[in-house]
Amino acid sequence: MIAVFRAVLLQCVALGVVLVVWSLAPVPKAGLTGIASLTAGALAVMCFRRWGGVLLHMSILPLCALALGGNIPSWCWLIAAVLTWSVGAGAFKYRVPLFLSNRQALRQLESLIPQGARVIDLGAGTGTVLAWLARRRPDVMLAGVEMAWLPWCIGWLRLRRRRVAWSRTDAFTVDLSAYDVVYAYLSPAAMPALWRKAQAEMAEGAVLISNSFGIEGVAPEKQYPVGDWKQSELLVWHPNSHPPQPARP
Repeated sequence: MIAVFRAVLLQCVALGVVLVVWSLAPVPKAGLTGIASLTAGALAVMCFRRWGGVLLHMSILPLCALALGGNIPSWCWLIAAVLTWSVGAGAFKYRVPLFLSNRQALRQLESLIPQGARVIDLGAGTGTVLAWLARRRPDVMLAGVEMAWLPWCIGWLRLRRRRVAWSRTDAFTVDLSAYDVVYAYLSPAAMPALWRKAQAEMAEGAVLISNSFGIEGVAPEKQYPVGDWKQSELLVWHPNSHPPQPARP
């Protein structure tokens, strides 16, 4: 919620700057749009320090201006809505956007998986992790699940000739008892539920690996810096070595 409030506040400040400029001088619409984009981008650099977030914030006000004054055909909005749903189904249900693991994280993950392990990637996106491991770790058994249609289709195209069990389903409906390693790159909102599920289902000695996102109240047993510009880490737990956490009311 703090991040959401900060993002909304950032856009309000950028809009306020535009209104001040517009009240002081007759600036063309294109100029005002540029000022809004640059202001939002500068604020995002100071607040978030991530280029993905910067580009997103730079685009919001210009896209709003285009939507309000661009005479866009109504069918375009339908296509945009369908594409948004097809990519972001996890965000709607579990507040889990589409995150893609980078090469640094994949190299680190590859080294953490035991020989011959059964591995599942929960919320596997476009199958990036599984495609990498299928090439680099032929000794392991791989499975992945993704709920959103478009990433799942891309993953199916990438993995159709590889020995990977690839399913379009809800990650929280999968039985984790058959896997030695569970990998997830989800979001802070989803981690408490994943932890309870892992403790209830994962076998003795099985490993849960999270990219970047921790579990509130449960310190990771090991942390492996990825070494990327986001300062990401792979966080490792053995769920059955911790006392079960009570479900939240």
